Amino acid sequence: MKNHLLFLICCISLVPVKGFAQSHQDTSLSKKLDELIKQRLPAVGPGCVVLVAKKGQIIYKKAFGVADLQTQKPMQTDMIFRIGSMTKQYTAIATLQLVEQGKISLQDSIQMYAKEFPYKGHHITIENVLTQTSGIPDYMTLHNPTAPDRDEYTPVQGVDYFKDAPLNFNPGSKFEYSNSNFFLLGYIIEQVTGQSYDSYIKAHLFKPAGLEHTYYLYKGINVSNMALGYSRPNGKTWEPADLQEPTIMYATGGLMANADDLFKWHQALTVGKLVAAQTLQRAYTPFRLPDGTLSEYACGWFVRDLGGSVTIEHSGSTDGYQTDEIYLPDQDIFVAALFNGFEYDMDFIMLPNDIARLAAGKPRNEINLDADSLKQYAGTYIYNAEHQMIVTFKDHQLFVDDTYLKDGLRQIKLHAKSSNRFYINEAPIEFDFVPDTGAHPFKLVTYNAHGKDAEWKIIDK
Repeated sequence: MKNHLLFLICCISLVPVKGFAQSHQDTSLSKKLDELIKQRLPAVGPGCVVLVAKKGQIIYKKAFGVADLQTQKPMQTDMIFRIGSMTKQYTAIATLQLVEQGKISLQDSIQMYAKEFPYKGHHITIENVLTQTSGIPDYMTLHNPTAPDRDEYTPVQGVDYFKDAPLNFNPGSKFEYSNSNFFLLGYIIEQVTGQSYDSYIKAHLFKPAGLEHTYYLYKGINVSNMALGYSRPNGKTWEPADLQEPTIMYATGGLMANADDLFKWHQALTVGKLVAAQTLQRAYTPFRLPDGTLSEYACGWFVRDLGGSVTIEHSGSTDGYQTDEIYLPDQDIFVAALFNGFEYDMDFIMLPNDIARLAAGKPRNEINLDADSLKQYAGTYIYNAEHQMIVTFKDHQLFVDDTYLKDGLRQIKLHAKSSNRFYINEAPIEFDFVPDTGAHPFKLVTYNAHGKDAEWKIIDK
């Protein structure tokens, strides 16, 4: 299936062009957020809109950079962005509405409604596709040589594209993110309701939630007040993005919205306008795997940890746009960040994470280390033949290069959080240099969002 992705970069003015303030706004927090976003935005996109709410009230809303590089039109806080995979939470809530109405059950087989989907020797349930535990491979990365390569897809043509692919694992046995799951849910919603996916969500999600600036993408229809999308294919210059065809994204990524409507959507869910409180709690509860551990995915949202705070979140990444939404339920803090740039790293997630940390009063603090303290960690660390971490000292700073190209770590600055532990702004990875009992003084231990990732032995000093 065609999935064209382009990207780009440029030097732009990062002066906030429009802001929102209330009498109770924390001016100290606002200043810190301004400084953080201005510093980090050039690595993410030409412009962005950021909204922060606490206890149901917006405490920060600003736009930075530009919405159109050619005209240098400033970004505005009410502008529309494609939200990519953040669409999945809307599809999830639509599905759970049908469960509440008794029209489907989470334990129903998907073949009850997608009758053309072949039986693969396993019972694949609605819950499996909703929680990304079905084993169905992702059509975005799947090559089907027997299917015609189309520019546009109807829902049934989309299902036909991936329905015959073998399962990656037994349903319910593990989590694996797959866009096919939510494409299937959109199709099932149509089969159960007799309405098109877009018609259903307009009537049953957008209208009751009061969403006036959330839209389903239609080919050839221009939406006014939309920020233009950009990508950077060469890592140097932002260029207009070749936008993905809407029917390819469908129920897995076919929506666009502005920051205000994302907050309205969150509020509508919180006060029970769309589903009952117990249903929403189910949507926010991770799937329990057979070994008793919890998956990091619930029903359309990831459930993660951010500096000791539980988060309910989802990002979106599609040609020209990257977006992120984070909710910290214990602190009742909501963050939405929308960028009109696409690239293959996680800056667009890491920056909103740091915004949420500031809002929660838990910022990551970098400490200064002297040159000798930094130089001692320089060297080449090996995990296996494909994976090596090259740590270099330059301009009184440490940088890391990962030789495994798919990891996308190229000359990334390491920020010290202690004398031997470092973090990066580009991905949720930490680097711990610990004493080694072998011939070399240190080994490298990396940690991701789930804990310990890998150990790396130094081979060159």
